[in-house]
Amino acid sequence: MKLYYLPGACSFATLISLIESGQPFESAAVDRATRRASDGHELNRINPKGYVPMLELDDGTRLTEV
Repeated sequence: MKLYYLPGACSFATLISLIESGQPFESAAVDRATRRASDGHELNRINPKGYVPMLELDDGTRLTEV
């Protein structure tokens, strides 16, 4: 699974929760100005709502609300 989050925003709490859970995951920080994630994706293309956090599960399902 992969978490898209914005450093310094409320979505950071989701990152902390995943770390504490011990579950394997990847993370991608989103740049506030460019809306581009550290993995190269444009946030608005992968999540039309433009919100973070967004959790992408291994089966491709995207959860966009906490």
